[in-house]
Amino acid sequence: MFALEVPLIFAFTAGLVAAFNPCGAAMFPAYVGYQLGAVQSTGNPVTSGIRAIVLGLTATAGFIVVFGSVGIVLALGGKVLGRFLPFVGLGVGVVITGVGLYLLISRRKIGIMAASRVNLGQGKGVRSVFLFGIAYALASLSCALPVFVAAVGIVAGQSLSAGSVAKTVIGSVTYGIGMGLVLVAATVGVVFFKGAVEKGIRVARPYIEPIGNVAMVGAGMYLIYYWAFGKGSGLLALRTEQFFG
Repeated sequence: MFALEVPLIFAFTAGLVAAFNPCGAAMFPAYVGYQLGAVQSTGNPVTSGIRAIVLGLTATAGFIVVFGSVGIVLALGGKVLGRFLPFVGLGVGVVITGVGLYLLISRRKIGIMAASRVNLGQGKGVRSVFLFGIAYALASLSCALPVFVAAVGIVAGQSLSAGSVAKTVIGSVTYGIGMGLVLVAATVGVVFFKGAVEKGIRVARPYIEPIGNVAMVGAGMYLIYYWAFGKGSGLLALRTEQFFG
């Protein structure tokens, strides 16, 4: 059994934030727009509610496939990655804190939006939404792969160096579930609060990326704390002594 500890909560929270990172942010309004159209086409709120939740869970399954697969790859290479994980985690924390602050102050956007210019097109049903979930996860990873690796590494801890597949995959799936919860919540909101959601999306669209940038700074500061002063500091000190002592 795995206790609900801070590292696992961090992986889940990082997944929540991943839905709004600069590379994935453009896909969220596209998904909500698709759900709004679906609600309008069916008319029946009960039918729409069931359908929306199913599609939200289907998109989440797409997330889990992508993040779980990447987690397995990380676990298989765990012995190599584990040796450098403390340095990678601390470095990622410093970099994403700096990037987040820069984006907030300069109000610039990351120019990696091509991957996020994906929509559901005219496709209907489970298959198209599942593929959309995969595309959304891949677009998100194009910005957040270092954060994902760091989050999964915190969950796995020292066990990553021992090649623990279970904890690494659990961290990856937890990250995917966090991201999926955003879409499931959005689908429920669309069904029961259609007008408010339409208005909310219009109002919130300019703020989605800034919120993601603030969350990026928060995630980076947590990574710095974890590896420099928290539970990961012991492993960082050990690896530093091994490499430079």
